[in-house]
Amino acid sequence: MAGLENLCMNCMSDTAGLSVCPHCGFSADGGQQPNALPFRTRLQNRYLVGAAKKSNGEGFVYIGYDAVLNIPVELHEFFPQSLCERAEDQKSARVMGGSEIAFDENLAAFLNHSREVARIRELSAIVQIYDIFEENHTAYTVSEWDDSITLRYFVERSGGNLEWNEARPLFMPVLSALSAMHSAGVSHLGISPETLRIMKDGKMKLGGFCIPAVRTADTDLPPDIVPGCAAIEQYVMGYQPEECTDVYGFAASLFFALTGTLPQDALKRRTDSRLLIPTSLVRSIPPHVITALANALQVTPDKRTATFERLRAELSAAPTVTMTIETPVVSAPVQEPEERPYPVEQTLPQDRRRGVPAFVWVLVSCVACLIVFTVIGVLWISSGGDPGFLVGGEADSSAVSQAASSSQPSSSSLPSSSEPDNQIPVPNLVGQEYESLVSQVQTDYQILPAAQRQFSDTVAEGCIISQTPEYSEGKTMTKGTAIVVVISQGPSVRELPQITNLPLADASTAVAEEGFVPSKIEEYSDTIPKGYAIGYQNAKAGDKMPYGSPVVLVISKGPEPSSTAQVIVSSQAAADPASAASPASDTDTVTP
Repeated sequence: MAGLENLCMNCMSDTAGLSVCPHCGFSADGGQQPNALPFRTRLQNRYLVGAAKKSNGEGFVYIGYDAVLNIPVELHEFFPQSLCERAEDQKSARVMGGSEIAFDENLAAFLNHSREVARIRELSAIVQIYDIFEENHTAYTVSEWDDSITLRYFVERSGGNLEWNEARPLFMPVLSALSAMHSAGVSHLGISPETLRIMKDGKMKLGGFCIPAVRTADTDLPPDIVPGCAAIEQYVMGYQPEECTDVYGFAASLFFALTGTLPQDALKRRTDSRLLIPTSLVRSIPPHVITALANALQVTPDKRTATFERLRAELSAAPTVTMTIETPVVSAPVQEPEERPYPVEQTLPQDRRRGVPAFVWVLVSCVACLIVFTVIGVLWISSGGDPGFLVGGEADSSAVSQAASSSQPSSSSLPSSSEPDNQIPVPNLVGQEYESLVSQVQTDYQILPAAQRQFSDTVAEGCIISQTPEYSEGKTMTKGTAIVVVISQGPSVRELPQITNLPLADASTAVAEEGFVPSKIEEYSDTIPKGYAIGYQNAKAGDKMPYGSPVVLVISKGPEPSSTAQVIVSSQAAADPASAASPASDTDTVTP
């Protein structure tokens, strides 16, 4: 690989011999990430390894350089640091003792998954895999590299959110690719604003493929799960991710693009599944798109949009909404008629346009106008000539709108001294349980949740911390005012629940409900049945940890096979003393 000495290890541009890259400002003096391949490592005598861009439970992602095609590439190395380490040559993977089976199984999964993704390279919205090979006692993939940016950065740079007309041409090709991908039996399970990338040509592609073992909590590897984009089945053990799991991640990413925020984490949405969208954005997003997002972001998999084809139909039409959408102002969007591509006249049936002569319609129109103006004249005379009655309806509508769009009554909505009945005392909601309140029918005011919950050591989870307008003795507000409440998320530090002797699914659910992110390892146990929880790794029930902390559950594999064999031999010897003096059988030879 002569002639590549001046390549920047961060962007693969020519540094012209400078120690600091003039293109990206990178200096190799800072060194490589710990446990990653050294700079300029050569693979297949063709690929030059650059800086490690990312690492997770599966391995490392590097920028590389193809010395044959003379282009930058993406190198993905299978190197799960929980199962292996670098050998003395700083290149090879050396499996840790006792992890051989898990390493081999996950390596096979990496190769198979990579081959499956490589077979769908005709899908233009999917990052393509060019090469797959084994080297250094592990495996690698080579994918296309483009000086792209993440969807997250693109949205931030675009002012914080995109209009639907801007997002649609980006997302719909990816949706089509995902539909075809799942038809081929390939899942992603990590769709997010980070794995969706905007290329130089302005189109969006999906990358960041990993084996399913790092996209769920039920794994031997540290999970790589994006809060807000991961479906509930990726957290709670015992669920099998399906196409609807990727539907959730795709919809969450589209939600982010349109609103600038991700939905609340699926674990938090188990108790309050409503989506919170600012009113200003609700009014700019087509109602059928909001409906499609609501259906695709259902927490329960059985209620969620099942396929990308169904999601495509919902993003193009207006199906029935299957969940409640809470916004700071608007509780339910109103369906607006779609714009017609042609004049209305062209859509009329033939008998309406041709069955009656045109002059008849003109005559009928004139008569109708004459009747309307006559009625208006009579009403004006009876009102004493007050023109206000002509706009009274519009003014009333505006007042209602204003009352619904403000948590505080404005001066224009305050009643006059002649209308005291419009004023009600401000209720004190602080400390009350939110779910209990909203389940009651409120006729005098609305209760709407703030977009974010807050931790509290004094207010119980699910109860109200504060409200706007605030309560004070004697304070009043206009009837119908919306009261925005901040709901407690409970303490920021939680206790680990007791899980010993619980089935895997129940143990992981108990941990998740307390706000922790569970994963698992398996150990032999003579006392705990197979599939049941032994306890925690490096922790115990009652320990206090921050909300959202990862927690490793120790799950029983049942009795160790060798010890079982010894019990059988001993039992046989006790039953037949003569057999104890006989030559060892196959069972006798089992060693711990």
